[in-house]
Amino acid sequence: MPLTALSFAFANLKVGDISVLEAFYTGALGFVVSTRIEVDNGAAPMRELFFAMPGAQKPDFALIQYLNQPAPAPGEALLSFMVADLEASIAAVEAHGGRDLTGAIEAPEWNMRLAFVTDPEGHQIELMQTIA
Repeated sequence: MPLTALSFAFANLKVGDISVLEAFYTGALGFVVSTRIEVDNGAAPMRELFFAMPGAQKPDFALIQYLNQPAPAPGEALLSFMVADLEASIAAVEAHGGRDLTGAIEAPEWNMRLAFVTDPEGHQIELMQTIA
């Protein structure tokens, strides 16, 4: 019998400086760290942070830093987040060390506005705002 996934758990992004990115994702986007894991023994010492929206029961994504490996090149993943105010979110990203790549993009055919930004390490993030 083939193995069947029960549900999507979360996305895990490999990063180079987990402390800088913790400040970015909590400060710019309002996530909270729900779980911290540190493994300092063995062949793969690492730090891992699970992020959730305030009050959420399940993490939305995680960041993992392998202490004995170089950080991967940006562009290996795209994180997408719904936001209430696109311009305010872009400003928060920039205030916390990220970069605006596109400015606001109008997509009325999808009832959306969106923007592509980066975190301080250059990982791309898509910010999306629903429009009426």
